[in-house]
Amino acid sequence: MWLEEKGFMDQMKRWWGSLSFIGSSSFVLDAKLRALKVILRSWNKEVFGLINSKKSEALRQVEFWDEVEKHSALSLEDCEARKEAKEAYKSWVLREEISWRQKSRELWLKEGDNNTRFFHRMANFHFRRNWLSKLKVNGCWHTEENDLKNNVVGTFKVLYTEKGGWRPGVEGLSFKRIASHEAEGLEIPFSEEEVLAALSDLGKDKAPGSNGFTMAFWLFCWDILKTEIVGFFKEFHERGRFVKSLNATFLVLVPKKGGAENLKDFRPISLVGSLYKLLAKVLANRIKKVMGKVISESQNAFMERRQILDAVLIANEAVDSRLKDEVGGMLCKLDIEKAYDHVNWNFLLAVLRKMGFGEKWIKWIEWCMSTVKFSVLINGSPSGFFHSSRGLRQGDPLSSYLFVIAMEVFSCMLSRAISGGFLSGWRVGGRSGMGLHISHLLFADDMLVFCEESSDQMTYLSWLLMWFEACSGLRINLEKSELILMGRVHDIEGLALELGCKVGGLPSSYLGLPLGAPFNSLAV
Repeated sequence: MWLEEKGFMDQMKRWWGSLSFIGSSSFVLDAKLRALKVILRSWNKEVFGLINSKKSEALRQVEFWDEVEKHSALSLEDCEARKEAKEAYKSWVLREEISWRQKSRELWLKEGDNNTRFFHRMANFHFRRNWLSKLKVNGCWHTEENDLKNNVVGTFKVLYTEKGGWRPGVEGLSFKRIASHEAEGLEIPFSEEEVLAALSDLGKDKAPGSNGFTMAFWLFCWDILKTEIVGFFKEFHERGRFVKSLNATFLVLVPKKGGAENLKDFRPISLVGSLYKLLAKVLANRIKKVMGKVISESQNAFMERRQILDAVLIANEAVDSRLKDEVGGMLCKLDIEKAYDHVNWNFLLAVLRKMGFGEKWIKWIEWCMSTVKFSVLINGSPSGFFHSSRGLRQGDPLSSYLFVIAMEVFSCMLSRAISGGFLSGWRVGGRSGMGLHISHLLFADDMLVFCEESSDQMTYLSWLLMWFEACSGLRINLEKSELILMGRVHDIEGLALELGCKVGGLPSSYLGLPLGAPFNSLAV
């Protein structure tokens, strides 16, 4: 809304130029943003604080001149006055529309759609949906606001705290590695063009983080702010750090379903600060270029030139082949519990080293993970302010790629179990033992493992899952996992008990699409 105001850019130049602080580039930028926020808050109240009343006042002026025209012809001066009144009214209507669009977060409508009523309704809907008057936390109901907030904050403190103790390493596993020149390419100085390109890719009207500035603001004011922003990136490149306050994060509780009243039914989404988010986006743009060099073809999530449909098609082809050949087997659908939240940092950094990433890059990643401080947004106000010692943030552009790297360890473990004869996988298509061999498919925290009917294989798989949890901190959610039989399998309940999950069947679903269903099925 500010960005549409006439003369805002000139005001910004004056405000920004008047602010002066001494310190590192990140400290100066953070301090100037804090001071600017105070200025903008006052200016916003003065200019936009009474949008509705000013819109009504402008409309009354238009109606006044329309009424005058009914009784006598308007002079040139009167016509000009009515024109100015109409322009003023249109201006306030536009500001109101922008304001409600930003509050609603409905980004799928085209810019300029005159649908303020819709935006208003959606903003109110989001507000009502996210308002918590009571909540069940760890089996207990809480209705008093402070009690509710304290219990929610306490739960997330525990969730993001590493339990400590010894964890097995990954030294015995072999990973694909990036070349030395690729590792060096990740660590080259950041350019102004690279930063601006990343900024242009980020959602402009998405909810801002703790500093309150949207990406639209950064992009609009780029020419004013770029010197300080480039200085911030230069400092991070040279020193591998920035002031920790820039990594403050709001946790927002997003309900997974309507009428959610249990904390387990909410998904914590991180609203990271916009400056950190820009840095993370630049780093994400770099790492995604080499992901294909270290990630096996069994993983499809967040990989260039790999799609979600690839995994679904392969899974269906494997199932159809088994059904057609009347060959038995088992399909293990596994889901990771609170996937991003449980990732052990030391484990992840060790994997990056094994994959050939340079020490400078690893230190950058470590700083980005370890300097986070959380506050939980409850009913519009932040509660708590605490450190984390494990986990990745949903909402951080880097997290998806780092999680895929963590899951590559499970893929390597499975491949090693296959080569050792402990697990078999499936042979799909072909004749006389030929065809594609498939053992597993991974898409973020959704896993498919293909096994033969064997109590021993279930035992080995359960051991492998426990070992993976011990290394990474990532635990299988047995309530959401299931064992699906193929053909005639004896004692399926006993095999499922061996793994610790429930028994499922075909047709089923995978990544939201049908699995093992007839081609003409309308639903699963």
